Amino acid sequence: MIGEVINAKDYSLKPKATIQQTGKTGFNTDAIEQLKIDENKAVVLAPDTQEKHVLYMAVVDADSNDRAFAIRKSGAYYYINTKQLYDHMELDYIKNTIIFDLARCNKYDEAIGGECYKMIARVRTRTAEENDE
Repeated sequence: MIGEVINAKDYSLKPKATIQQTGKTGFNTDAIEQLKIDENKAVVLAPDTQEKHVLYMAVVDADSNDRAFAIRKSGAYYYINTKQLYDHMELDYIKNTIIFDLARCNKYDEAIGGECYKMIARVRTRTAEENDE
């Protein structure tokens, strides 16, 4: 028996979040679209209890959680201020480019209070030219 035809558009977005050299976390356009990010929203973050440097996130209404990071906008760019968090986690975002692929993880929706995404880090050492910028 054959199931329903898979719609490629349902799997075409590649949401990502990148730690800037300032420690802010910025979101790409696919993340903005899929997670419905805007200035009236905030981001809830929770660490993985077994894996170091792994986070889970959810976008929630800004007034629904007083422990969430407020979403800010600069031009077409949305970000959250996460410098102190990453400093505490000892993530070296100055020497490294750290990009998080955001993968839907619905088993933790209730625990985090929204649509949960696992933040899967990819780390690359910045070149000397990138560090001079």
